[in-house]
Amino acid sequence: MRFDPNQTDFPSPRHRAIWDEGRRIVPLEVSLADVADPGMREGCTQIYNWTREYFARIYEDPSPFAGQTPFGMFRLLDDVAEDADITGEGLVFGLKKYRQLLNLRKYHLRDLPLVGLEIVDGPGYKTLVNKSYPLFCKYFKLFYEAAYRKKVNRSDYLACNDFRVLAPKYNRTLDDLLRVLPDTLKAYAAGMNEYALEKGAKLESHRYYAFFRYKYKKETLLMLKQNWWRYTPLDIAVPYGGLEAFLVLAEAQPDGEELIAYIQKELCACDACDGRKKAGQRCGEEWVNIRGVWRLPALCHRDISKWKASKRNLKYSDYDIQMLKRMIDIRVMQIDKLA
Repeated sequence: MRFDPNQTDFPSPRHRAIWDEGRRIVPLEVSLADVADPGMREGCTQIYNWTREYFARIYEDPSPFAGQTPFGMFRLLDDVAEDADITGEGLVFGLKKYRQLLNLRKYHLRDLPLVGLEIVDGPGYKTLVNKSYPLFCKYFKLFYEAAYRKKVNRSDYLACNDFRVLAPKYNRTLDDLLRVLPDTLKAYAAGMNEYALEKGAKLESHRYYAFFRYKYKKETLLMLKQNWWRYTPLDIAVPYGGLEAFLVLAEAQPDGEELIAYIQKELCACDACDGRKKAGQRCGEEWVNIRGVWRLPALCHRDISKWKASKRNLKYSDYDIQMLKRMIDIRVMQIDKLA
């Protein structure tokens, strides 16, 4: 099953969350393009086919599954592969690891039979097997080891079936972001990319799985990020550096009043991690008066973006793109003054 990035109607919020993850799966023609070993290609194909069947099954009827979405299952498989050894039957791991899984991943342990996986008892150990896909366990372990070398966002490589980590040289480009976006957002992301490059910025070499950062004179000018948990597939962010200096430059522009109004509205404010943290745990240090409007800037995202916006304000419009390009203009001026 492949998920249409342009889909907008979902039977339930849970279906949307499953779709959010499913649309990010890297097609085999992309992920195996530079993987030459026949055995590795077949093993990865089995992982991919299993993944597609899993997503199709849970999307069609989520009710039997304890896990809200498949992502937790990949976390479980990540945990197993970390301490497991490859055998002819599957992946062997100790009872201590199994007890840890019971504590941390119990919901997804319940789902194993629903996706063709089984944990078989042994004398002092357990074995994870997949009878439908006999190469699955061996090559998932090898896939895990390659993804582990990336350190950051390891589970994303696994859940997205990005087998390019097994190739001699991993290469991730902006096309990976554009491929999973709805057409409207794809055009917006492509336009912001072009505008940043025209300003003299360079796209930073791949570092984080879903994060594309543009540098201008060694300073960050623009960030484009896959955003799959705040109900929009894309976040466009322009950092403001020193906020007061940014505001002064914006005010001095012919359209300064409009720019300030946009900053007041779209400055990334602390929302206590979407309400999960108490007021005393917020990362924002102090409230700031932005020309008559009080905001608590987030320290984790010091930028103009919709990352911390209320869920009703997450959709980008042509006007947003126009104003974000103007934010880039201001940021360029700010960096030039520092150079």
